[in-house]
Amino acid sequence: MRKPFKITKVIDEGRDIKTFLFDEGVEATPGQFVMAWLPQIKVEKPLSLSYASPLGITVKKREISESSFTPTLFGLKEGDKVWMSEPKGNGFPIDKLNSSEVYLVGGGTGTAPLSFLAERLENSNITSFIGAKSFNQIIFEERFRKHGKAIIIATEDGSKGEKGLVTDALKNYENVLSTFSKNRKAVVCGPEKMEYFSAQILREHLNHDDIFISIERYMKCAVGLCGACAFGPYRDCADGPIFTYSQAKNVPDFGNFRKDRAGVRDFTFS
Repeated sequence: MRKPFKITKVIDEGRDIKTFLFDEGVEATPGQFVMAWLPQIKVEKPLSLSYASPLGITVKKREISESSFTPTLFGLKEGDKVWMSEPKGNGFPIDKLNSSEVYLVGGGTGTAPLSFLAERLENSNITSFIGAKSFNQIIFEERFRKHGKAIIIATEDGSKGEKGLVTDALKNYENVLSTFSKNRKAVVCGPEKMEYFSAQILREHLNHDDIFISIERYMKCAVGLCGACAFGPYRDCADGPIFTYSQAKNVPDFGNFRKDRAGVRDFTFS
């Protein structure tokens, strides 16, 4: 069931990226999502949480949008309302990640739920890899610095940190990953192509059950009934959106295809 949340603050995080903070908090685990509905256009969209207390969502406005949702959301101001569901899906397994050596690998706005996760972990040594196209699209850098032992930044244009993709930075760090550690885990969130290639690097050095990936699929019902968000044998909304690499590696679509609103493959990552 949806309820209205009033916007209390709008933060410009960077180029075409905004965080919306609301007047109430929710009980949520990093990695979960809410279904946000805008009555002005009668469109609903799943959004990951970047904060829980108070509730916060971080959204990027894309040049080509599948709907009018994001442009309409970006037009809202303090005092306006967004109707949202309770947090849904399975979040990151915090109990398994606590007291561990944790590698967080994020691209674009995928870094938002990871920064939320970094704040929730206890007694963990966190190394964060953050990637974006340019310096003005790096978000939540200070949250990562505050809650981790190291942060590695990569930008495609070289305007901040290492020049290249976040997977390049991760690859450059592979000599550290190759040292033995039975308590090492990784969490990956961002564009699926980035997630796929990050997993190819991490799988050589970590137990496949210790690599956790946030998978995005188009959601309709968000309660596991309609099958629109199928990810192999899984329903992204109900069984995910967090999966282990052991699960994802057996799904042919992972890193190769995405689906449109009708559930048809419409894009290849090759």
